[in-house]
Amino acid sequence: MTSFFGPRRRNRRIRNLLIAAALVVLAFIAYQLLKSDNSSTTSSPEVVPESTSAMVPSSATEIPIATPTPDDPNYVILTREYEWLVPSIEVMELQELLEIGADGLYGPGTREAHIAALEQNGLPLTGVPNEPTGCNIVIGEDICGVQIGNLMEIAIPAVTEGLGSPTQEAGWYTECGTQYRTIYWGALYVDFTRSDLVEPKVVRWGIRNSFHVINGWDKIFPSIVRFPESLLVDWDPNEPDAPISITDIATPGGPLIVPEPDLFEEAIGASLLYNFSADEFSLRTADYVVVFSEYSGDPPGSDETEFRWEFTDTLRLCENPAD
Repeated sequence: MTSFFGPRRRNRRIRNLLIAAALVVLAFIAYQLLKSDNSSTTSSPEVVPESTSAMVPSSATEIPIATPTPDDPNYVILTREYEWLVPSIEVMELQELLEIGADGLYGPGTREAHIAALEQNGLPLTGVPNEPTGCNIVIGEDICGVQIGNLMEIAIPAVTEGLGSPTQEAGWYTECGTQYRTIYWGALYVDFTRSDLVEPKVVRWGIRNSFHVINGWDKIFPSIVRFPESLLVDWDPNEPDAPISITDIATPGGPLIVPEPDLFEEAIGASLLYNFSADEFSLRTADYVVVFSEYSGDPPGSDETEFRWEFTDTLRLCENPAD
């Protein structure tokens, strides 16, 4: 019994207990380490708040119109300043951009199309000229209130007040036995006549201008030129003695001057008739006469092509209106 419970056996039991305790401690440490590793490697997913603007489209959001920038050549053409009825290459560039008739003159049609393009692109209207409201020019009817027969001393100030100073004037000259003086306000001319018994007075007025394929209109239209609605005249320019009659065919009114003869015929709704002896085309209504001739250039059809127009209430005798 003594040997069984002796010192040697007791020492072994103590050693086994110590080993077991050490194993428990190691196991506990290993468990803690394993738990720490798992918590560090397994992270909670980050909660990202949803963007309602990205998920739900806003009905108020609209795609902006593509506006030309200053680097865009079209921006320069649309936003530069233009002058009313002053012929220029710049106006022709604008008209080509707007895809309208390019005659180089900034008139009511160009102004309407220009404003529409600027507003569509969100651009300012600072370069758009104001439409004149002063002097009325109506072919065959009115010119700033001046009438045929008005004294020259009254007529010149009246036209000047409405259109500005004359651009060209000459002294008196004799033609077909009559004394004349012609004064121009751009493309508008007024003929005065006089005699020993009659003071100088207005005898007629009209529009003379030439359109060059390269440079546009030769003279400035000092204001909007409008035509009255009028009845077409039936006549033959090659038979001067043939009877002339007024038809019941009405030509439209409005600003109808265009450089190309085919476009004018389309606008007026009638054909220009060719005069073989004068080498010119003409059209007559009850209120006015239109004369057109063409210089086709050298060689014909070159860039020197020139369209010559005259619009008046009546033609003078002994006059070649193409000159």
